[in-house]
Amino acid sequence: MVRVHFCFCFCFCFCLLLLLPPSLAASEEKISTKKTNPLTLLDPTTVDKFVNELPNPIEIRPLGAAPVKLPALPTRTWMGLRDREGKRLMTKVWGFEYAGRIHSPGPTIRAREGQPVFVHWANGLPGPHLFPVDRSIHLADVKDPKAVPIVIHLHGGHTEWKSDGNPLAWYTRNYRETGPQFDKKIYEYDNSQDAATIWYHDHTLGMTRLNVYAGLFGFYLVGDKNEDRLIQEKLLPSEEHTRVVAITDSLFTSDGQLYFPGWRNQPPSPVSHEVVKANWPNPSHLDEFFGNFILANGMAWPKVSVTPHVYRLRLLNASDTRTLILRINEDIPFVQIGGDGGFLDHPVQLDELVLAPAERADVLVDFSGYEGRQLTLRNFGPDIPFKGFVEANDPKSSIPLVYNPGGKRVLSDGRGGTTPATDPNNTGQVLQFHIASAPTKVSPDRQKTAAIDTIGDLKLTLNTPLRPPLNRLSQASKIRQLATYRLDDPYGRNLLMLGPVKEGSLFFEDPTTEIIQHNAVEIWEIYNPTVSAHPIHIHLVEFQVLDRQPFKGKLIPKPQKFMHTDKTFQGARLEIESLQGKPLPPQPEESGPKDTVIALPGQVTRVIARFDREGLYVWHCHLLSHEDYDMMRPFEVLAPKLSTAD
Repeated sequence: MVRVHFCFCFCFCFCLLLLLPPSLAASEEKISTKKTNPLTLLDPTTVDKFVNELPNPIEIRPLGAAPVKLPALPTRTWMGLRDREGKRLMTKVWGFEYAGRIHSPGPTIRAREGQPVFVHWANGLPGPHLFPVDRSIHLADVKDPKAVPIVIHLHGGHTEWKSDGNPLAWYTRNYRETGPQFDKKIYEYDNSQDAATIWYHDHTLGMTRLNVYAGLFGFYLVGDKNEDRLIQEKLLPSEEHTRVVAITDSLFTSDGQLYFPGWRNQPPSPVSHEVVKANWPNPSHLDEFFGNFILANGMAWPKVSVTPHVYRLRLLNASDTRTLILRINEDIPFVQIGGDGGFLDHPVQLDELVLAPAERADVLVDFSGYEGRQLTLRNFGPDIPFKGFVEANDPKSSIPLVYNPGGKRVLSDGRGGTTPATDPNNTGQVLQFHIASAPTKVSPDRQKTAAIDTIGDLKLTLNTPLRPPLNRLSQASKIRQLATYRLDDPYGRNLLMLGPVKEGSLFFEDPTTEIIQHNAVEIWEIYNPTVSAHPIHIHLVEFQVLDRQPFKGKLIPKPQKFMHTDKTFQGARLEIESLQGKPLPPQPEESGPKDTVIALPGQVTRVIARFDREGLYVWHCHLLSHEDYDMMRPFEVLAPKLSTAD
């Protein structure tokens, strides 16, 4: 009788467990795991800084029409972490396999202007995901809950749309499942653009933040004859004195594994402190991510061994939410020679460098005169989303700027106050340059160049043209008024959205509102009534920043359906009341071709671009957590019109 009663109870409990929703069952499993094995985070102060060399990604130089195969695969890598006994902690990541090894971040692809490159971004990820996947948001609709979809976007590439990495063109391992816009396995990049520092990264719907954080990104460098000339004429450093540096921030568990918050009753980020509330889905999307470790090319706080020469640093901010404000100690200036889309017209000297997520900067740093020294690349960006620089004595009334004139301004908190810079001992440091000793005798060439205001041992001056002057667009066939929105979803979570000013907030899945004539030149006015800056990225085009201008406006409530569900929530549309003052021109370092621009709070940011390829593309905020939920919208460029003669 006792045995029968026991079997009945066991079967009843087992059936009850089967009836639980998967998310709840998973939640209970996590809670149970936490009770027996509490998850703890690694303390960044326990990690030795500036002792491990900066990794240099392997380079691929594709030739001909043969595609380069780069399968996405799981691996373990060393990111500079050790346990208490000094043993290396190996970290699970995802990367791309090339030449018999899995690289995370991925290999650097070297391309040439006008020479096509074909890449097979195969998906070999077995799943499940390394990080919590919130299935309450608009997500790649895979039937197998353990499958991991990917799709790769060449960020900054002038790419035909079927190779652009549309978020709906995702695919799982061995193409068992594919998204509604999946079209081809091998992507073609025709490289119809000038020399530039661009990059590739995952772009899967609702999972970009997770896949990029896992390691699915890398550099893609386009070269051309103009860049060759600059190097040959010693106006720019040689490849020997060039480094690519992708900067990210991360969290780690005490056993050295990457950690991304999202489960209830697990540790929040010790930087942002955001937790999954009791009424939220579990796991849940969080609207920002900040780590307390800084990585460069996947290594925590590395050193860079250099010689006392001018070095070219091709910098990328690949972080989720963190805007970097970079300086080198002892006030060593940067000389910026290029941005997102290639070279500036002339070099620009800067005391500090502001890089929002996805922005790139091509800079020169002169290490001559610092033989045998160590110089630290520091970050003065905030531990909150960037909101601009304001006057310290009157932050409420001063107009936020994207730069800090004279270094006298402070960081805005977006609500009329100020916010401090980040922790100077951890996220306030990026890497350290270790400059080798040099012969005491200075060469005659160096003495000569130093006398004519050249930059170090180069022949470059601040007046040297780097390219033919950029063809400035002026006449536009259409001006579009677009806006950013910060709202509450039905659970009370932050929901970030985009949409035209007229229609108001729209989800990514709502009908396309930006339909563009082929080869049209358009001005996009991006109004930002939120309290944070948003780095806005437009696929396909290299735009030119026109200006920024403060505005006054108010949000009008707009009852709205919540994505594809039966729920509703309070959306909004922006009513613009007036523009304030004169437009603020772009900074000199923003004067080159761009694909990502910082749209400051309380301001309209204007850009102009030519849309010269037909197809389906997207534009979005490049704070990856914002992009995933749901700050992304499609746009379509129509096919060329046939002439009557045709």
